[in-house]
Amino acid sequence: MTNSNYKFMLADDHKGNKILAIIKGDFTADLVSQAKIIDDSRFKDTADQLKHIIDTSSVKEMDGDKSCN
Repeated sequence: MTNSNYKFMLADDHKGNKILAIIKGDFTADLVSQAKIIDDSRFKDTADQLKHIIDTSSVKEMDGDKSCN
């Protein structure tokens, strides 16, 4: 995660809704507006791994600093 061209984001509303994003390049509103749901069978194995990561991860605030736990 030291490559500055990539950013990893996790949002958790603590109501069971989460988003895991991997951004290559600049995170912009235009980029977000182009996001689509992936429905490609070639992505299945990767999707299963990502499901495990998002199911076992959470975001919490610690002393005013955001931390992914």
